[in-house]
Amino acid sequence: MTELEELPAPSNPLAVARRLLPDWRTSDGHLMCRRWRGSWMRWNGTCWKELDEAQMRASMYTRLEHVTFSAPGKDGQPEQRDWAPTKQKIGNLLDALGAITLLPTDTDAPAWINADQVGGQDDSPIVACSNGLLRIRNRILLPHGPGFFNLVSVPFAYDPQATAPTWEWFLREIWPDDPDAVAALQEWFGYVLSGRTDQQKILLMVGPSRSGKGTIARVLKELVGKENLAGPTLAGLGTNFGLSTLVGKPLAVISDARLSGNDNSQVVERLLTISGEDTIDIDRKYREVWTGKLPTRLMILSNELPHFGDSSGVIARRFILLNMTVSWLGKEDPTLFDKLRAEMPGIINWALDGLARLETKARITEPASSREAITTMQDTASPTSAFVRERCTTGPTCSVPVDDLWMVWRDWAEDNGVKPGTKQIFGRNLLSVVPQLNRTRPRDAHGRQVATYNGIAFNQTHPHQPES
Repeated sequence: MTELEELPAPSNPLAVARRLLPDWRTSDGHLMCRRWRGSWMRWNGTCWKELDEAQMRASMYTRLEHVTFSAPGKDGQPEQRDWAPTKQKIGNLLDALGAITLLPTDTDAPAWINADQVGGQDDSPIVACSNGLLRIRNRILLPHGPGFFNLVSVPFAYDPQATAPTWEWFLREIWPDDPDAVAALQEWFGYVLSGRTDQQKILLMVGPSRSGKGTIARVLKELVGKENLAGPTLAGLGTNFGLSTLVGKPLAVISDARLSGNDNSQVVERLLTISGEDTIDIDRKYREVWTGKLPTRLMILSNELPHFGDSSGVIARRFILLNMTVSWLGKEDPTLFDKLRAEMPGIINWALDGLARLETKARITEPASSREAITTMQDTASPTSAFVRERCTTGPTCSVPVDDLWMVWRDWAEDNGVKPGTKQIFGRNLLSVVPQLNRTRPRDAHGRQVATYNGIAFNQTHPHQPES
């Protein structure tokens, strides 16, 4: 009869956890399972993936089903007893395992967590491919290992000789006279593959049906892998559990950018929070709240410019906007995606060239063709912003009576089909557009106090400012 394994008693879960820890180590001693931001993470050979609590519990029940522990018997002599896992015992053990494998909450993937692993001291971006960790600075492949805490692995091998002629032809067809749009997309692809979030940008592709938006999104999905992708709706981001599908996902593609209703402030706030690398609490059904910075880059596809009710207009400045004007409706090539899929190793190299350029110039290219559309979005989201740009000058030496500015705003709003709202709402929206604005009550020539905005004034050439 096989002798059963003996472990410490269930009453000492920390001692049990330390005995089980070798199960979670590689041959060279690195942990393959960690507790991070309320989740269990396991290294799968190329990257770290989340395990849900039920999987962990199931593995612990299986592991402890046939072990024993020693306890004093009736005569004071030690006797063997079955460990007999129960819900409470497993819960206590997982708490202990979580404590000794805890990865600090402020660890943001991707990051080196074992300094002794090769490459651990290099700040150059790393892209995990199926055949190794590619260091972008010198295109050297490093061996995979759990010392690199990455949530994404490109499901294709790195091949320095691979090319993508069909892909490059396809992009020239979409933007024949706009190389900056192609450059921006190339940098965006590299940015997504690198795991970086520091650009604090959202990609917005606007164009008619069958203009190439979906094909570009499918290629990027293929590069990052379907398991690394979220597909929320824009409206869904504003719901209670709307962000839970983004946890651990490096890319979210929003295919329907329509919003209903007038108050989209919650959606705008969440877009700003995600893209702005802010720490956020995320409710998850039947699980503890997740707290941290989402690694998710957002990509929005739309047939028209989406409307966001953002009084400051700041959301518009978060977008890299790519305009597409040509439609292949009725002229689609059903074999195109299969051809592009065969070029994935070459598309990786194309994206890595974009990442290298982004590393050098530090900002994603802004195509000239997108600037007017960004301004339109900003004005649509914030008519106050359009009013200030058209009719006002800002600066520390500027000032204007509150009532004078209010009258000009009402006239402008009427001319532009905008509801003027109340004077108080106008003042609040004005402050979001001109943050340095303040109100004072200086006395006029007659000794009367006059409510005055400091930091803004009428344009000198404006013909409709109120007469004194």
